[in-house]
Amino acid sequence: MSVASYGARADGRTDAAPAIRAALAANQHVHIPAGEYLLETFESPRQTRLHADFMFSLRSGQTVTADPGAVLTFADGIIPGSPTLWGGNLFMIDGASDVTISGGTWDFNGANNLVPAGRTITGYGVYTYGADRVTVRDVTMQNTPGQNYIVMQGRGDGFRVEGSTFVNGGTSLAANREQVDYSAMYFTGSNVVVDRVRITHDRLPWFYSGGIELHGTRNAVTNSVIERSFPAVYIGPDVASELEVMEDTVVTGNQFLEVGRAVTFHALGTGAIAGVEFARNTVTMTSFPGLGAGRGVDQDAPPDGNWTYHHIITGLDIRDNDFHDADGQSDFGIRLSQIHSGTIQQNRFHQMSGTVFQLGGSPWDTRNVTFSDNSATWLGSTGAPAIALGLDGYRADGIVVTRNRITRTQAEGSACGVYSDGVITSSSVTGNGFAGIGLPMCGPTMGSLAFAP
Repeated sequence: MSVASYGARADGRTDAAPAIRAALAANQHVHIPAGEYLLETFESPRQTRLHADFMFSLRSGQTVTADPGAVLTFADGIIPGSPTLWGGNLFMIDGASDVTISGGTWDFNGANNLVPAGRTITGYGVYTYGADRVTVRDVTMQNTPGQNYIVMQGRGDGFRVEGSTFVNGGTSLAANREQVDYSAMYFTGSNVVVDRVRITHDRLPWFYSGGIELHGTRNAVTNSVIERSFPAVYIGPDVASELEVMEDTVVTGNQFLEVGRAVTFHALGTGAIAGVEFARNTVTMTSFPGLGAGRGVDQDAPPDGNWTYHHIITGLDIRDNDFHDADGQSDFGIRLSQIHSGTIQQNRFHQMSGTVFQLGGSPWDTRNVTFSDNSATWLGSTGAPAIALGLDGYRADGIVVTRNRITRTQAEGSACGVYSDGVITSSSVTGNGFAGIGLPMCGPTMGSLAFAP
């Protein structure tokens, strides 16, 4: 049923929210024709477990389909004008199942809905709690001043986001300086698929600006483009997901362009991570002002050595990716620290400035990691080694560095191929080719490694 039948006027001036709510209340299948729809009132009374305002609530089996030319625009001041703890949002799906939203553009009008000092603005496009089998496809969401476009909490199962575009948000909006936490999507449930989406910003965000946060089990990000994000993908069980083990994460076939991090492993909480495939991605790393140099894959480690959390990874597979140092300032291509089994193989690193691969240590030891058959062109200009087994005095076992080819492209000064410290047992560095690198091995514990050119 068309929302026009309930009085929704596509003139960009008349509040269309009441008519759309009436259509949703009376029909399972609601259609929004092309045109500009102003939204300037929230549901009353609120139908949500959150202390937040939503425009619309959806129930099980409901579909909302918008024509490509349909644009839903938040009115000036409506988001920060909400009296709730969390600022204005669009769709709420609470405990429902089999819901589909497709088509159209949702414009949160961020320039005229900036976050005021002392407030939290969520600015959600879709918020689900304990919902199953939700699909969002072929939608454009743009200019939220808030924290997220899509949020899946209360666990839930089977969320799909397909063929959709997310433009600007949070910390990339000019003058939105009170917003310090943004990511386009945040998932704590299982069986999440994000496929063929684009996340982009007109300008480099001034602070943290994530693409997709994966905090549940059996989650996948595939065939997507994520630009100007820090990080593009965030992996780790957090407090909201309540997971002891986060299983089977897939990140394949994506383009991560001008990103501060392609993948970051870390979240609040202490759950383990089992089974991660990061393959066939293209990564261009860049530095973000105020946040530091770019990295490809990064596992968080406390800078002061105060380990108050752990996210031990098993079954890590980083394979057949291209990493590009876009601005010549990256400090690590891949940096890992809490690994109990992993393989990093057949990757290509292009004109790397800092260390190509660093394997760090932690109080839970580092073990069974193979770095093999990778190739790199390396500037070698920072004084850091090409490969660092920098364990900070912790133990490591079963570390294999083999059949890698690293070519130094800047000839000034000395350089080291593989640096090692810490207590390393049953480990080897064999069959590598280091062109233009004077010292194939260095470091206080290099003698503990079985070495052969």
